[in-house]
Amino acid sequence: MPEYDQLKYERVLCTHCEGAGCTYCEKAGYVLVLAPARRCRHCDGDGCIYCGFTGWAGLKGRYDD
Repeated sequence: MPEYDQLKYERVLCTHCEGAGCTYCEKAGYVLVLAPARRCRHCDGDGCIYCGFTGWAGLKGRYDD
């Protein structure tokens, strides 16, 4: 696992709104996830509470820098 300050994030399409913008992606249409991007293992990308309804694992939190 990389050091905290060396974490790399990727920009991926929000699967909930498919890029249109919704409350789960803060109306951006995309989210940042830990690289390499991978679908949520709980819902396989459909959206659930574990992935914040975005469909992606490793979602970058609001306060993560």
